[in-house]
Amino acid sequence: MDRKHVVVVEDVEMQREAIAEYLTRAGFEISQADSGAALREICQQRAVDVAVVDLNLPDEDGFSLIKFLRETQRCGIIMLTANDDPTDRIVGLEVGADDYLVKPHPPRELLARIRSLLRRLAELAPAEAGPAKKVIAQLGHWRLDEQNRALRGPSDELLNLTAAEYLLLKELSQRAGAVLDREHLMQAVFHRAWQYEDRSMDVLVTRLRRKLEPTGESHRIKSVRGAGYILNLPDSH
Repeated sequence: MDRKHVVVVEDVEMQREAIAEYLTRAGFEISQADSGAALREICQQRAVDVAVVDLNLPDEDGFSLIKFLRETQRCGIIMLTANDDPTDRIVGLEVGADDYLVKPHPPRELLARIRSLLRRLAELAPAEAGPAKKVIAQLGHWRLDEQNRALRGPSDELLNLTAAEYLLLKELSQRAGAVLDREHLMQAVFHRAWQYEDRSMDVLVTRLRRKLEPTGESHRIKSVRGAGYILNLPDSH
């Protein structure tokens, strides 16, 4: 099996090298970038599987790098922030990050997050061609196609989804008409427990609704105050 390529974007050399050494021992192929320019150069040379991005860099803020990665790479993105203010985490998730960690963090936790993210990305990867497409759910004229791991329109146009967006929509679709609480959705999408102050799931739902707006189906994801979220499909009442 090919080793996964992880890029560590951190301008503090000691921290960057410590992370790189730990992840190398864990079996990953590591590239190091001390700036946004260095990351862009790496991306020109080869594909990235996971990027670990510090938000505070000398030449470019981490948010713009997350947007760059989301637009140019099919990779997982974990942002690192030294600020415990949830605003940074919310903005990072809104622009496309898949997960986050607050520094300082145990190396084992970062490793666990990377492995979890890679499992989610593997679920999102296109499946081998089969005799027929399996449709998980129909959202108006759009369908969630399990074989292609995509949301497709009536003319087979593709609506790109991140790993987290796809898994969230899949989980809601498979239990359409039922209210799913944040604890359930956090385990299904992020493979970790939900904490009261964690708004990751709320941000992800908002991001998915915005992405669904051009399809006219964003209204189907309903918030149930104090309970969670529900997906109403066309035949749901």
